[in-house]
Amino acid sequence: MSRGSRLAAVALCAALSAACAGPRARRAVKRPVPPLAKAVLRTARSYLPEEEKNRAAPKDCSDFVGKVFLENGVKLPRTALEMSKLGDPIASSRDIQMGDLVFFSGEKIGRTVGHVGIYVGNGIFIHRSLSAEGVRMDSLYNDYFRKRYLKARRIIP
Repeated sequence: MSRGSRLAAVALCAALSAACAGPRARRAVKRPVPPLAKAVLRTARSYLPEEEKNRAAPKDCSDFVGKVFLENGVKLPRTALEMSKLGDPIASSRDIQMGDLVFFSGEKIGRTVGHVGIYVGNGIFIHRSLSAEGVRMDSLYNDYFRKRYLKARRIIP
């Protein structure tokens, strides 16, 4: 076999191998974390009971989220339901990123937004709990919140 024939055979094998591999699965491209998202989370964490003793406790979840964002120059509506209409929708819970708002039904499982928190990362969000526990961090995947998760919205560009 001549050298040209061998090169042609190798090229043909390479082309066939690539064709058999099929399309590669696309992964969501993670955007760099915006400085505002980092600042929002620093502020949110300062409301944790173990962090800041002198901070006034927020009245409820939307009051907490509103105060955190306002301290960082972003004014939000007063209720979780109104907040859930802002920003860009996030199609999948796998695409939620630091600083995004996560929304849940209230104490009763349903489709009406009744609770809001701020996504921290790795399946964790920070919120003013429905109970008397105050501000805390929880997993999106624990039974209570997994059953009540409705959607997420990105308000930090």
